[in-house]
Amino acid sequence: MADLMAQKPGRLVNEDVQSGLTRLRDLHDRVSENDRVSAVMALGGRLRSAPLLVYLCADSDPVCDAAVLAADLTDEEWTDVIPQLSPRGQYSLRRRTDLGPLTNEALNINPSEGADVPDRLTLVSQDPVQEEVDTESTETSQISSLVAKIEDYQRNRPTETPPSTDIEHRSYFVETIDAINFETDDSGTIIWAEGPPKGAIVGVTIAEPTFDDGPGPDAYGAAAFRQRMPLENARMRLCGAPIVAGDWRMSAIPYFGDETGRFKGYRGVMRRPNAAEDAGHNSLDVERREQLQQLIHELRTPLNAIIGFSEIIEQQLFGPASFEYRTLSRNISDEAQRLLTGFEDLDIAAKIDAGQMESLSGVTEPEWLLDRLAQRLQSLTESKSVDLHINKAEPLRPFALDSDSVERIFARLLSAAIIACENGEELKADLRTRIGAQPVNFFSLSRPSRIAGVPEDELLDPSQGIEGDVSDAPLLGLGFSLRLVRNLAKSANGALSITDDKIGLTLPAVATSELNIRETESE
Repeated sequence: MADLMAQKPGRLVNEDVQSGLTRLRDLHDRVSENDRVSAVMALGGRLRSAPLLVYLCADSDPVCDAAVLAADLTDEEWTDVIPQLSPRGQYSLRRRTDLGPLTNEALNINPSEGADVPDRLTLVSQDPVQEEVDTESTETSQISSLVAKIEDYQRNRPTETPPSTDIEHRSYFVETIDAINFETDDSGTIIWAEGPPKGAIVGVTIAEPTFDDGPGPDAYGAAAFRQRMPLENARMRLCGAPIVAGDWRMSAIPYFGDETGRFKGYRGVMRRPNAAEDAGHNSLDVERREQLQQLIHELRTPLNAIIGFSEIIEQQLFGPASFEYRTLSRNISDEAQRLLTGFEDLDIAAKIDAGQMESLSGVTEPEWLLDRLAQRLQSLTESKSVDLHINKAEPLRPFALDSDSVERIFARLLSAAIIACENGEELKADLRTRIGAQPVNFFSLSRPSRIAGVPEDELLDPSQGIEGDVSDAPLLGLGFSLRLVRNLAKSANGALSITDDKIGLTLPAVATSELNIRETESE
C-alpha cells in the first residue's frame, strides 16, 4: 500500500489517499519500528507523495530520516511541504545537498554555506532520561495528530501554482459526508461503497451486532439480515476515519441472483441520524436507562422473597395454616407476580430502546407454542371466563426464532387481549403461513370488545388503560403492553398491525430449504 501511494500519487483520487493514510495509521502499532524503517528505505528515490511524506515525518526519528532521504519531490512541492514537516523532518531535509533554490530559500539555507546547520533548527539539549521520555511522548502526539497536520498542510498550501511550474496542485481530502450508498456480499460484509473512502467502510459487516466500541449494526439490523428481511432505519456504528466514525441509520433491502434466485447480499444507504433520532441516546438518557435497570434489579430481590414466603404459607410447608391465611398469601403472591411482570416489561422496554434486545436464531414448532400458551393463560382465561379459539391453517411452518422470544411475544399479546375482554367473551384467532420469497407466520386476532373502535394511535398510547376495576389489568397499562409487543416483534424482524376489527402479528417462518416437506401456498 505504501509503495503504491508513494509512486503514483497523481493517479490517486482524494478518497484513495485518505483511505490509504487511514489504513497505515491503523496498522502503525502492529509494525515494529525496524520494519517501518526498512519499508521506507525500500522506497528510496520513489517517494513522490506529499501527504505520505508528511505522515511518515510524524513518525519516529529513524522513520522520518529515511522518508526525507527517500523523497523525490519537485522544488515547488518541497516548498509546499516544508511548513507541515515535523522539526525532525526539517532538520533531515537541511542535510540534503540536492535541493532546489526555492527549497533552500524556504529553509533559509545559503548554498555557499552548506546545508549542515543543525543550530538553525533551534534544538534544545536535554539530559538522556528526559530526552527519552520526551521522544516517546512526541512520537505519540505526532501520530495521534496526523490528520490535523495534513489538513493544515492542505489548507495552508499556496492557492496558485508558481510561475516556474505547471504541476497541478491537488486536494487530498474529502469533506464530511452525510450519506453512504453500499452493497454487501451474502455474508453481510460490505464490498462496495459510494461516498466515503473505500478503506473506511469496505470490510465492515452488517450481519453481527456491535459489541463494546466496535463497528456493526444493532440487534434489529443483525436479526433482519439473518432472516433476509428489509432493514428500515436500523442503527449502525462505524469506526476508524473521522469522515465516517459515529452513529448512522441504515436502510437496505436484500437482492437475489436473476438466474439462480440465490441470496447475494444487501443494497442500501446509511445516513447520519437527525436531531430527533439522536435525542434519545445522549449520555443523560443512557445514564437514566442504566439507573432504571439497576432499580428494577434491586426491586426484583424483595419481590422474589415475598413470592417465596407466600408459597411456603399457601402450601403449608412449615406447618398447618388456616384457609383465610392461605387465601391471603395466595393474593399476595399474585400481586407480587403482577408487579414482577411489570418490572420485567420495563426492563425489556429499556433493553429494546438501548438496542440490547436480540432475538436469537432458532426454530420453534407451532404445536409446542400453543401448548405452552394454553398452560400459561389457563388461570387468566378462567378468571375472565374468556374462550380463546386458535385455528391453525395447515401446512404451518415453524417460526424462525428461538422459543423464548416467540413465547414472550405471544404471551404478552394474548394476555393484554384477554384482559381487554368482557367476562364470558369469545376471542377468535387464526395462525397461518404466508409463502413467498420471505415466508412468514401470520397471526390474526379478533379485537376485544373493550377496545373495539379505538383508533390505533390511542390504543398504542402508553397511558391507555382499561376502564373499570380490573385487577388483572397490565400494571403499566394496555397501551404500554401493546407497544411492547410491537417493539418485540420489530426486534425479531416481525410486525404488529391493527385494523378496525383485527390485530395482526407477523413473525418470520423458516425457509423452504430448512424443511423436508412439500408445501402448497395457504390461501
